[in-house]
Amino acid sequence: MTPDEIVLQLKRKGTFDQLRKHLLSEFQQQNEGQKFLENVTSFMQEKISKDPSLLDKERSTFQSLMMNELEKAGMFQSVHEQIRGTLLQQKYYQDQVDEQLRLVLDASKDE
Repeated sequence: MTPDEIVLQLKRKGTFDQLRKHLLSEFQQQNEGQKFLENVTSFMQEKISKDPSLLDKERSTFQSLMMNELEKAGMFQSVHEQIRGTLLQQKYYQDQVDEQLRLVLDASKDE
């Protein structure tokens, strides 16, 4: 079984979605998640106060513009590094990934 086939099986089983939801919930509950939300809110308020016409834009256009600005400011990079360095290193995630990989590989042997 190739790595791409394993990834496809994990996606079909919903493993990625389950881990993503758990990780997001855990991040939102931590101080870092709260601080990130505050920083994003403050950043957006600052952008809007500088250019109130942003609020007149279509919702999807506004979201796209804000996402681009957040990316330019490097806000996502710092969160990405933090999650990779802390949350994803927790035993829970390591165990879940190991278990799900084992299940997929075992199932492929039975086929």
